Amino acid sequence: MIDLLIKKAKKGDKDSLSQAIMAVKDDAYRVAYCYLHNQEDSMDAVCDAVEKAMVNLKKLKEPKYFKTWFIRIVINEAKMQLRQKQKVISLADSLYVNESFQEKQREDIIDLEKMLDELEPLDRLLIYMKYYLGYTLDEIALSVDLPLGTVKTKIYGNLKVMRDKLELREV
Repeated sequence: MIDLLIKKAKKGDKDSLSQAIMAVKDDAYRVAYCYLHNQEDSMDAVCDAVEKAMVNLKKLKEPKYFKTWFIRIVINEAKMQLRQKQKVISLADSLYVNESFQEKQREDIIDLEKMLDELEPLDRLLIYMKYYLGYTLDEIALSVDLPLGTVKTKIYGNLKVMRDKLELREV
């Protein structure tokens, strides 16, 4: 579906590009938020990415890769904002605000978030894209411009370290 929209957009149909962007906007925002940890900055990064996508759409060779291409632009925009503002990155601190969680669950969530915060931004993004956004490893590799093997190694290596830390805390 997005393929057809992008083909039309490349021929000058701006509504098609709008529809394609609307189809991926939620994932784009989440990726930006993972980097920036701020709603307004994340929305700015996505808006800047939309502008760049409109200007550079002709450079996209394969319409089927629009989503990963657009997510890559969002990642670059988020990184640019980080460089400009020199912010400290942390993973969403308000993901689990629900008061109905039991105390043990809260402690586990806090431990998990602390461990995610200790990771490098790229490593945190890879885990977030895989387990929070549901991207495949191939899609992640394309989005972050890394070899598939490197993505797998980073994700599973960091998960093992996190698992080991959790087990040590429970003993």
